Amino acid sequence: MVPQKDQRWIINGYLLVTLAIIIFSTIEVASQHVQKEEKVSAFDLSLLRFGIGGLILAIAAFIRIGKGEMFRIIKTDGWRIALLGLIGTTGLALCYHRSLMLTSSMIGGAIFSINPAIVAMIFLASRLEKPSWSKIVGVILGIACVYVTNKGARSHEPQFPDYFVGNIFMVLAVLAWSFYFFLVRDYIKKYSALVVSSIAVISGSIGLIVTVPLIPLLGWGDTLTFYKVLSPTGWVLVFYLGIITVGLGYYWLYMGLARTGISKGMMIFFIKPAIVALLAHFLQHQPLSPWIWLGIILASTSIIIVGIKDIRSR
Repeated sequence: MVPQKDQRWIINGYLLVTLAIIIFSTIEVASQHVQKEEKVSAFDLSLLRFGIGGLILAIAAFIRIGKGEMFRIIKTDGWRIALLGLIGTTGLALCYHRSLMLTSSMIGGAIFSINPAIVAMIFLASRLEKPSWSKIVGVILGIACVYVTNKGARSHEPQFPDYFVGNIFMVLAVLAWSFYFFLVRDYIKKYSALVVSSIAVISGSIGLIVTVPLIPLLGWGDTLTFYKVLSPTGWVLVFYLGIITVGLGYYWLYMGLARTGISKGMMIFFIKPAIVALLAHFLQHQPLSPWIWLGIILASTSIIIVGIKDIRSR
């Protein structure tokens, strides 16, 4: 029988991950408003979002961990975590926000939510975790959730003629995010969630500072023009995306995954397409079909199966 204290630890982990995913589910709608209504480059938004969020995480890490300990960690493993940050922040941000310029927020959110399946398959392929019926069923239900949610969102595709290219960019974002989490897992265990996220996001932001000015050379539009076009409402959304979705969201996610285990905790990402769909419906007036409601049911079932089995097994 699992001690009550351990049960609370695991349950709190799932709650933290769930809160992070709810916050993450607002990113597509908020980002698409800034990019389309405020006319801000996807790459400018990437730089602003992760730059602000990384600064918040770094300040919090130095206050909580202490300057001496932070410098010791940076000296020991900082460069390794920083390299992973180029994958999990720079690569993710560029592909993710470029995708949202080309495809709908509902479809983008559905595609990005397949990352738990990718993470689970990476862990199984690396033989770091043994297959279990709960994990397999959870992955199948989660993929089914993404499929039916995406099916319900197809009616939006005529509004986005380049949606196919946008979807490819979102798949690349999924791969960057999934491999980052697989590779960073040991550092999350060795250090705190706050330390890892602050170093990774700051290094990724530096990567964006180097990369974003070069984007016009690819013919993808001008960059570093955000200060000319952002309205007060746009700035509020930018700070929300930086402070809340990166600063607070990443911290809660890492804290939760440290308690649940990465592959199990990531299963909660399957609720993301349903939440994004609801937000897109009420805030962007995108049609909400019965397929979306079916996706919500499948996602909830997936979480219950994986979560309860995990708690009982411990």
